[in-house]
Amino acid sequence: MKLVYIILAHTNFEQTFRLFNKLNTQNSTFVFHISKNCEPQFFERVQAVLKDFDNCFFAKRTRVRWGQFDINQAIIYAIDTIIDNQIDFEYAILLSGQCYPIKSNEIITQVLEQNKGKQFLESKPLNELNHIKEWVEKYHFWVGKRHFRYPYQASDSIIRKLSKSFLALFLPGKRRMPRGYIPYKGSFLWMLTKDCLYYLHKQIHSPVGKDLIKFLKHTNNSGEIFFHTILMNSMYKDSVINNDLRFIIWPAGGHPYIFTSDDYKKIESSDCLFIRKVDTRIDSTILDLIDNKILMNREACETFTDF
Repeated sequence: MKLVYIILAHTNFEQTFRLFNKLNTQNSTFVFHISKNCEPQFFERVQAVLKDFDNCFFAKRTRVRWGQFDINQAIIYAIDTIIDNQIDFEYAILLSGQCYPIKSNEIITQVLEQNKGKQFLESKPLNELNHIKEWVEKYHFWVGKRHFRYPYQASDSIIRKLSKSFLALFLPGKRRMPRGYIPYKGSFLWMLTKDCLYYLHKQIHSPVGKDLIKFLKHTNNSGEIFFHTILMNSMYKDSVINNDLRFIIWPAGGHPYIFTSDDYKKIESSDCLFIRKVDTRIDSTILDLIDNKILMNREACETFTDF
């Protein structure tokens, strides 16, 4: 099975190259998006090492800032690169540079073969997640690193009262998704079939897709909404398995837990294909344990049919 990996990276060359090296097979192709706000030396080093690999491509770059639409734009540029270069593949797998496989390449392929034609995408209707409905219902703006919402709660601040009165002249009190879309939310990582990815590409560049992009540019954490909303409002809805097969722990605070060697037993017992988040600058031993104790095991996997 031919796979194309989209890797969103912004730091830590050694770990990025290790991820590439672990997934690199004769049936793998890679599209890297290197954030524009990374250190220049990181991009230069990645490009210098990988540019001569025939199976490596570099997408147009954009700045990727947490919570904003940027991450979607990075993925769109990567999808454009796949289509423009007519890369041959059966599944596209989206990863961050701080993901790592916890199953061998043979098992990854076997799981996808067993579920051929299915899309792996964690998703849930936003109307079932009342605590974050304001992501969509309010306007969100970013000025530098400052995040603003409108409308916001009543405040005694004169500045807030004045700004609220000013914005009320131009913006409706409540936003609605364009074109009757029902919003969905989930992890931004996914694994999609070739025909599904081509459908996404077509929709993104259509008038409907452009309306959705315009709307989501003022939506919080739209990286967890954009692709989910397009696919769950399409004929692909019935082929979606509500699981991205990533082992991620979300503690309080909104950022993924960084796994260390103390977590090895939990990782070993997971049925997921990839882990997120790891950082060799904090603990590289965990990747050594995964390499030597899990990925060296090339036995056939169990049948993954129930998610």
